[in-house]
Parts: sequence; C-alpha cells; structure tokens
Amino acid sequence: MKDRLSGMRVFAQVVEAKSFSAAADKLGMSKSLASRHVSALERGLSVKLLNRSTRRLSLTEAGAVYYEHCARIVREAELAEERLARTQTEPAGLVKVTAVPAFAVRHVLPALGEFYRKYPRIQVKLFCSNRALDLGDEGFDLGIRVSFDPAPNLVARKLAANRSVLCASPAYLRRHGTPRRIEDLGKHQCVLFPALAPKGVWTFRRDKRKYSVQVDGVLETDEMNAVRAAVAAGLGVGVLPLYMAADALRQRQLVPLLRQFQVLPESAIYLVYLPNRTLSSRVRALIDFLTERFGPVAPWEAGW
Repeated sequence: MKDRLSGMRVFAQVVEAKSFSAAADKLGMSKSLASRHVSALERGLSVKLLNRSTRRLSLTEAGAVYYEHCARIVREAELAEERLARTQTEPAGLVKVTAVPAFAVRHVLPALGEFYRKYPRIQVKLFCSNRALDLGDEGFDLGIRVSFDPAPNLVARKLAANRSVLCASPAYLRRHGTPRRIEDLGKHQCVLFPALAPKGVWTFRRDKRKYSVQVDGVLETDEMNAVRAAVAAGLGVGVLPLYMAADALRQRQLVPLLRQFQVLPESAIYLVYLPNRTLSSRVRALIDFLTERFGPVAPWEAGW
C-alpha cells in the first residue's frame, strides 16, 4: 500500500507539472525514479495511465479518471501531514510568488518586513512580471494578479477592489484647464493605456448609466508605471489604479477629476493558486497575512 500511495503521489505530480522532469524536481527525485514509480503503478493496475512521446505527455481515458481520485487522496494525505506539522513547528521554508511589478513594489515589498517579523523562518522569492505566468509550469506557489475576471483554472481569493481614478498633474491643469464634464475629455491631451482604452475610448459609469468618450493624446504605452510617470510629468490626463495614485493624490501631486464618475471596466486584485493542491502552512500564512493587510478596505482607498 505504501508503494501504491507513493506511485499515486508521483503520478498526480507528473500530471500537474506536465512532465516527468518538472515533477521529479518538485518531488526531489530523479526523472528515472519518477518514471519507474508511474510504470510500477500502471503494472499494478494493469492499465495505461499516460501516453508518452518525446514532445508531450497526455492522459489516457483511464488515466484521467484515476487522476481525479489520486489528486483527492494525495490532498488528504498532505493535509494530514500539514496539520500534524502545524502542531509541532512554526511555518518555515520558501514561498515562490509572482506579482505585477506596480503592486509588488508599492505594496507587497513594504509589507514583507512585518511579515518576516511574524514568520522569521519563511523566505519569499518574488518574481515581478506583467505577464500572467503559468503557476504550474513555472513552479509558483502563489500569484498576485490584477484582473477583470479570475482565471477559471485557478483558485482565486479576492485581496482588494481595484478602483481606478481619472487624474492629472497641477501643472497640466494650469496650462490646459480642468475638465468639468465627461465630454471635455475629448479636448484634452490624454495618456493612453490600451487595455483600458480600446480604440481610444474611455468608459465611465454614473448612477447606473454608462458614458463613453473618444480621447486622444501624444503618448500611448502598455506599461502602467509609464502612465503614472507621464501623468505626473504633465503630459496629459490619465486613468490610474488607485493603488498607484493614492499617495500622489494625498500629497496633491496629482489632482482627481470628475470624481462623480466611476472608471470602467472595474477589476480587482486576486491571490491565485493551483487547485487540487493542499496549501502548505507557509503559503497559507502569507495568504492570511496579505488578506488581513489589504482588507477588508484597502489602505489606498482612504484620505485622498
């Protein structure tokens, strides 16, 4: 039975990692040993679980059915071990996290000092990328994503709302005047971020009614940090996530505009992780810490 459970664990990891090499690295064993575990499992069951080729692995029909049971059994075994470990030791080890740079630099990094004081035996390896990296392929324990819709293949826990604000620098407003109506934006220089302004259209909501306005400007960029820098430099009116703009708004370095309108589309900041895997105590500790730190009302929502 012990060998069968070991084989199930290796098989489940191979399926989730999509390769024997990646699974072996995760489990701390050689690729050949991982392959022998799965082969022994297939012999014991008298059924083929995986289609192997030089380029890819795929589940057989029987393998897909068996994986569902394996994943559940492995989760339960890991949960039992984890609960036992929590009664004996404090959380320790490495947590590998991917996060969007703008949020990581402004909010995650300043919070880590407090986290380390609370959990001195946990290490965080933080990878900053604007791309939604594949958690399984890249070996991440946790992702922090700004998203309109959480990825359906991941477990998503909402960390905070992500409201955006229309704003400009005082210098820009002195030169060009302050827009008083939504329609006025069409007469102003605007800093464009394509994801929020498809075809140069900004969309807003007020009292359940939507408003759209065609805008134009001298700068378009796909990097939100560049949008913030351009707006602060007086290049135009821009739409910024409040988590990026709140400090500058409080210090009057940026001025909020048309506050009676809500910028659309609305999004949120999520913690995401792979399904079918039991969270280690160190990963859960970081999730709980960040959730408490940024909720229920995010610190950037107040005082501007």
